[in-house]
Amino acid sequence: MRTAEPTAPPVVPPDRIRIHGAQPVPRTVRQDPRGFLMETLRSDDRTVDGARFRMSYTSLTVPGQFRDVDRWHVHRVQTDRFVVLLGEMTLALLDTRSGSPTEGWLDVVRFPGVPWEAPSSDPARELPAHLVPIPPGVLHSLGNLASRPFLYQNYPSELYDPSDEGRIPFASVPVASIGGPFSWDLLRAGRRGP
Repeated sequence: MRTAEPTAPPVVPPDRIRIHGAQPVPRTVRQDPRGFLMETLRSDDRTVDGARFRMSYTSLTVPGQFRDVDRWHVHRVQTDRFVVLLGEMTLALLDTRSGSPTEGWLDVVRFPGVPWEAPSSDPARELPAHLVPIPPGVLHSLGNLASRPFLYQNYPSELYDPSDEGRIPFASVPVASIGGPFSWDLLRAGRRGP
């Protein structure tokens, strides 16, 4: 008897994240013909412990590429705090924290930043953006399913420590809501789950 293939999880906007502790903080991008300005992390961002700043880094991911295409990334201590500056990032989050109110939940989220196209001569406008915290113990993977690169900034709560970094193969973590392990191929193939 053949086992059913996992189904693609729905991809949701940032305001539909269900995972406990990963609710995004809204940001506003102010764009005009000169470019754009966005506040990213503020010390008064209490829900993401904004006053706890240790380092930051910027990363660019080209279309069709993934940060760990076949495995989850996880931290024991560090909280990641991502904000997409340009392009569109797809972020998969899986809560495997024992006792979490959202234990076992998978969220796949599309995070848009500012479009790569140069601003036109249109008057100033405001665009929505988000800062998303990823608590310790929440598995995460990110990729570029769009046609342009994306640029994001991370404000980890801790200095880089290789002993806090974990990688777990997708194949070793079944996800009940999709009927098997997560895979970027599920989303690339365009199959849709319930």
